[in-house]
This record gives sequence, structure tokens and C-alpha cells, in this order.
Amino acid sequence: MACLANFMSTGTSFYVFNAFLLPLCAARDWSRADLNLAPGLGFACGLLAQFTYGGLIPRLGARRLMTLGPFLACLAFALLGRVESLWIFIFCYVLLQVGNAAMSGIVSHTVLSNWFAKNRGQAIGLATTGISLSGAVLPYLALRLIEEYGLADAALFIGLGVLGVAPLAWIFIRTTPEECGHWPDGAANPPPTDRPGEDGDWPTGDHDLDPRQIWRQASFWKLGLAYAMGLSGAMGVMFQIAPRFQDLGLDSRWAMALTAAMALLGASGKYLWGLFCDWWPPVRVVWCLFLAKALGLGLGLAGGSAMATAAFVMVFGFAMGGVMSTYPILTAAIFGREHFTRVYRMLVLFLALQGLGYLVMGQSFALTGSYDSAYLTFLLLDLIAAGLVASIRHPPTQTC
Repeated sequence: MACLANFMSTGTSFYVFNAFLLPLCAARDWSRADLNLAPGLGFACGLLAQFTYGGLIPRLGARRLMTLGPFLACLAFALLGRVESLWIFIFCYVLLQVGNAAMSGIVSHTVLSNWFAKNRGQAIGLATTGISLSGAVLPYLALRLIEEYGLADAALFIGLGVLGVAPLAWIFIRTTPEECGHWPDGAANPPPTDRPGEDGDWPTGDHDLDPRQIWRQASFWKLGLAYAMGLSGAMGVMFQIAPRFQDLGLDSRWAMALTAAMALLGASGKYLWGLFCDWWPPVRVVWCLFLAKALGLGLGLAGGSAMATAAFVMVFGFAMGGVMSTYPILTAAIFGREHFTRVYRMLVLFLALQGLGYLVMGQSFALTGSYDSAYLTFLLLDLIAAGLVASIRHPPTQTC
């Protein structure tokens, strides 16, 4: 269920615009820089919504949130293909993000963190494959729908697909296994209490956790800033990866095929990087992840030859896939299941900075006619992120 929610939420708010971007620019006489205002503002508002949902989960439960979110997302996406004002388009995109945030992000990650302990990395990695699988399916599907039915009807059909998540969430989602009389991982006994953060004194109960204690943790700041920088590059690049391929001389079909291939590699990356976090210390895994992502961006700057493009697709695709899946995994590994929702709720605020990635991409193309400057900027940010993660002092014993 979490995989499907990730598929629809990320697909409609992110990957699908690889198909909608150029047709919208042509039909509405908007520039790429104009359209990049929508994801920049929309993702920031979506993260604020996640922060709000983090406070609502204990009171409303994940089940209600994941049922209501698809209704708002469906309405918003259907309107995106019909509005002709740029500012109304941006407003609808913000509503889309708010709706999608209710069925993914902190809501679904809280459910997975509660239901899994020993196999948390594998479970979250598997669930987040839906994020990248949407990139392999929805852009091409959207392209065919636009060609066959036009922008308005294509947006309506995809919006109705999002709505299908609502009844399934109501049937299958429960916030904790305890609600059903079970324990995490199907264990016969309750798991041991999670170990608090390593660089401060933490209370043993989640309800006693003071937000000021979270802000005092060095690991909290390092983790938030590292992922803000890493995700700004991943999201900025992937949001306009198909136009990038077309700028290199490929036609729209080949551009979508390479986008799909990169998304599939990202899906495998989400699962495998999550699995690696079950095998080795998550801090070391994530350090390697950011270095691999920087290498991929370097290959993207190497030129437009077939070999360089193939290497970029493989390396960057596999590495960027693991960024979003390892964020909740590393958070739970450092701060524990008991404190996960409150800590992650505050960590998602850092991701508002990823909106800068869209602006960097848009301005890079507007000023230079190329995305190369943006790629170089993201490469440097990945190296800084790797350094921040490497400096996090991992708990000596990993607990659930």
C-alpha cells in the first residue's frame, strides 16, 4: 500500500511533468523558468503540510490521512491541465502537493517504521521503489495520453488514477501493529526500547520528547542539511531530465525511454540502498551513496556521447534512487522508533531547501541555455553532504 501511495504521489507531483513541461510551455506560452516556480513553491508547501500531518498522526491516524489525501490530489491534478493562468496553475500545484503529502512522506514512513524493526531498511526501500517506478511508467503514459486526448483530458485521467488510492488506504492502513494486536516484524514479544540519540539526554517516552532537545542534537542538523543538499540535486535533475535529453539531440520518445530507464535504476537503488542499511552501518552506506551520486553528476557533465549518457543514466539513476529511501532509515537508526515521528516531522522542514534545486535548474537554462552549471552546483553540494554524513557519530549498537 505504501508503495502504491508513493507511486501516485511522486509520479503526479514530480515525474509526470517530464511529459507535461514542454506541451504546457507551448500551449500557455510559459517559459521553463516560469514553470519551475510551481515545484519550488509547491514542494515547500508540501513539506509544511508534512510537518502538520506529523502532529495529526497521533490524533487522526495514518489511515484517515491516507484516505483523504487522494481526494484533494485528484482535484488539483485535474485542474492543472485546464487552467490558463500561471498563478492559478501554481496554486493548484500547491494543493496537489498538500494532498499527496497526506499519503506519502512522514505519514507512510511512520507506518513502516512502526511495523518494521529488524527489516526496516528493506521494508522502506521496497515501499519507496514506488517513487522511481512511477518515473518509469507515468511520464510515458502521460505523453501518450497528451498526444491522444490533449492536456486537459490527460490530466483528468491521471487525477482519477490518484483517487483510486483512497479506498485501498482505508482498507489496509493501520498506524501501528499494536492496533491489530501484533508487534513489529510479526514478533511474539514487544521490541526493546529504542536507544536515544548519541549526543544528548533523551526521555524514554515519545510523549515526553521536547522539540528543544531535538534542535540541540548535532546529528539532527547534520542529517537535515545533508539531505536537503542531496535531494535538491536529485529532484532538480530528475524533474527536467527528459528535456535535458532532448536538448542533447534525442527525440521525445528516446528521451522518455531514458527517463524510464533511469527511474527503474532508481527503483532498484531505493530497495538495494535500503537493504545495505540492514547489512552495514547506515551512516557508512549513506556516505557512499552521496559520493556515488556526485560521480554520476560528473558523468552527466562529461558530454553528450552515447557512452557518457549511458554511464550517467546508470550511475546517477542508481545513486539518486537511494536518497529518499535512506532518509527515514538513517533517521530511525540514529534516533530510534520511539522518537521517529517527532524527529522526522522536524527533519522534513530541511527539505524545503530542495526547492532551490528547481530554481537552480531553471536559472541555469535561462542564463546559459544549458543545465551544466546546475549539474556542477549539485555535484559540489553532494560532496559537502557526504562530509556531513561522515561526521555523524553512529550509535555503537543499532536497535529497532
